[in-house]
Amino acid sequence: MTLTCEEVLDAIRTEGLTGYRWFEDATNETDVIAIQWTSDGWVVFATDERASPIGRREFSSEEPALENFLSRLRSLNSVAAWHEKNRQKKAAEHQAQTPADSPRYFVRELRIDGELVPARLFRRRTDSTGTVDEYLVDVDTWAPDTRGVLDRATRFSLDSDLEEISDDAAQDIFDMVASRTYVPLRRR
Repeated sequence: MTLTCEEVLDAIRTEGLTGYRWFEDATNETDVIAIQWTSDGWVVFATDERASPIGRREFSSEEPALENFLSRLRSLNSVAAWHEKNRQKKAAEHQAQTPADSPRYFVRELRIDGELVPARLFRRRTDSTGTVDEYLVDVDTWAPDTRGVLDRATRFSLDSDLEEISDDAAQDIFDMVASRTYVPLRRR
């Protein structure tokens, strides 16, 4: 049986396959499978996260090129589906372990005498009005984060000097504030 362009397009529609370039330029497309016609024949390749062509294969006839293209496209979609399923599973496990209204803690550390010690503790919690961002002022005293430090840190995490920590690590900081003794965190 010979594979035709119409059959490949029908398989793409039927199986809901995405992430491809069908006889189009894939110069600036990331993470796609492309098939193209050149003066020498058919070319099938993938692009990476930088849109660089990888795994380039050249074919002198159309049918093997279409088979290779469809096989790669199915594999790409299969891997993407597996990653999405895994991501959803981890998110569900995290959601099950963490009550919806439990606060999240973030710490800013400073280097003092060669060691990183907590300098500021932030907390994100939810109440009836929505999300509330605060920072610890003293034992059991929180002030609103009116400068939006925590909001910026969560939206632009790569540019932030805040790190999310566990409830246990936050408890360590509460103990440090109460005793006025600041040491490096043992647990994160």
